[in-house]
Amino acid sequence: MAYFKITQSKKGELQAKIQVSGKDSTGKSKLFVKRLYNTDGLTEAKFRKQVERFALDFEEEVIKASREVHDVVQEERKRVLTFTELMTEWKAHLKMDLSVNYYEHAEAVERRFTEFLVEQGLADKPLSEITVRDVQKFLNSFQEHGVRGPEVARLKKDLPKQVNFRELAREHILSRCSSHRMKKLDANIDRRSAERICEKYGLDFGEYFELVTEYRPYSVETVKGYRRVLRTLFNEAIRYEWIVKNPVCATKVGAGSSNATLRPVSEKEVFTIKEARAFIEKLNGLPAEEINRRVPLKFMLLTGVRNAEMCGLRWSDIDFEKKVVHIRRNRLYNKSMGVYEKTPKTQTSARDIPLTDALIEDLKEYMAWFREADRSFDEHLDEYYLASNLYREPLSPQRLGVWLRNFEREWGMKAVTCHGLRHTYCSLLLSQSVPIQTVSKYMGHSDSTITLKVYSHFIPDTQEKALSALNKIL
Repeated sequence: MAYFKITQSKKGELQAKIQVSGKDSTGKSKLFVKRLYNTDGLTEAKFRKQVERFALDFEEEVIKASREVHDVVQEERKRVLTFTELMTEWKAHLKMDLSVNYYEHAEAVERRFTEFLVEQGLADKPLSEITVRDVQKFLNSFQEHGVRGPEVARLKKDLPKQVNFRELAREHILSRCSSHRMKKLDANIDRRSAERICEKYGLDFGEYFELVTEYRPYSVETVKGYRRVLRTLFNEAIRYEWIVKNPVCATKVGAGSSNATLRPVSEKEVFTIKEARAFIEKLNGLPAEEINRRVPLKFMLLTGVRNAEMCGLRWSDIDFEKKVVHIRRNRLYNKSMGVYEKTPKTQTSARDIPLTDALIEDLKEYMAWFREADRSFDEHLDEYYLASNLYREPLSPQRLGVWLRNFEREWGMKAVTCHGLRHTYCSLLLSQSVPIQTVSKYMGHSDSTITLKVYSHFIPDTQEKALSALNKIL
């Protein structure tokens, strides 16, 4: 029903405001408003009658338009929206947001789930006909079929006495553990190892071995990843009001709801204090022409930045006065998109990290190296990346890992990855009793509980401090 109110303007002229409730082009409720002015100089009684007639006409106009919108919405909802159509729209949104890895994961889920829907006769059915049981059967299928592994050799009968397993172990053909499992537990061995055994002792491969294909069940975390993608997709359908209930939410995968990917970091993955000192010492010993290798690798160890964050750092992100670096972007590589940049993956990943005095000196020396190639370098700091090749061009995101691996092999050091340098940074801070909240902030973790779960074993034992404090109190 139309509502109107007649008032007077500052000049004393009559005017009216008319309001009618209706539906907009999307089908949502909206308040439509129109104003009418007494341009003909009518009396208040005559102007009121004019407003009443205009309000009735305006109300009919809005009702007619709302009815047309309602009919369009109902017709659209009668149309069959399939899983494939919704997935296509959602993937386009992911690609627009540069969620490349998630996009590729969604493609894998789409391929597997579409095959399942075809088998079940649901591929051309509306989303509302996909039930909890259907999704649960799909998730269960991962455990039933598993992943096809490489072709391996299985022992058909006992090997002759001339086969000396100690000798095989000395020549690195077959380990003692593998030989025990093969003989006692009927386990399979690598095809090439079986062929080398036959070559060494002149045995017929087909007489003693047979080739088989192993199938390994998918890990619980892999299946949970598929479930997460489907749950997010069906939530989109709820948001579009195509369905009222998400069938994925009632499904179950494995036991518990913990994320196994958040595992404690092993000491094998990080440098100890002594190894970190040796690593920096060897880096400092590199010749001057390799400064573009020395500084980024050293920078990663002393700031804990991720590989993508290191490759995305520009010289304008370094604040020499405050001695901090601003983490503001990631530089990544993907086969389908090549090299691209995007904002940090979480809000807390955009952070400031303090720089040591020694690292500041390295950066100043590194800047001088850039100035040798460009005299106007200081005027274009936002155009140059810290991780660069000899031509001062941005480094490919994979190249840092290659440099690190080659450097460690050259000097016979522990094989620590680029992410292992990040783990080392965190473990070194915690081992020196730096507060967990501070470490979590510098690492860019969304919650300090993540830092505790992954790195708590690097925190020194505080039992003596606790007892000492209690003794003083008592």
